[in-house]
Order: sequence, then structure tokens, then C-alpha cells
Amino acid sequence: MSEYILVVLILLACPVGMGLMMWWMQRYARQNQPRQRTATPTALGATEVEVVRLRAEIDQLKAAHREASESGGRQPQDP
Repeated sequence: MSEYILVVLILLACPVGMGLMMWWMQRYARQNQPRQRTATPTALGATEVEVVRLRAEIDQLKAAHREASESGGRQPQDP
């Protein structure tokens, strides 16, 4: 009987130990997370400017593609 209890305790040691380690790591990770900073107005402004610039570039590329397909010409391929 005592051997049975010893075997059960040995078999339970691994999962219980793993659960305790996971709990401890989650707790420790939450405490040490850096606070999330909110975006600054200058960062938002720079992002908006970049979005506008990229949209303009997309429009230019679409227009160039449309003109090339309408004229039937082939566009040079990049190497």
C-alpha cells in the first residue's frame, strides 16, 4: 500500500510541478510587463502622412497600369 502511494506521488509530482511553474511564470510576466504607451500626436501625424503618401503612390501606379493596358504597350520588366 505504501509503495502504491509513493508511486502515485511520484507520478503526480511532474504535472503538479509544471502547473506551479506555469502559474508562477504568468504571475511574474504580468508584473514585469512594460506599460503600454499611447501613441503621441506627432507619431499619429507621421503615420497619417505616410498613409496619404502611400495612397497617392498606389493611385499613380494604378493610373500607369491603366494607361499601359489601354495603349497596348508592354511595361518594362524589372530584373
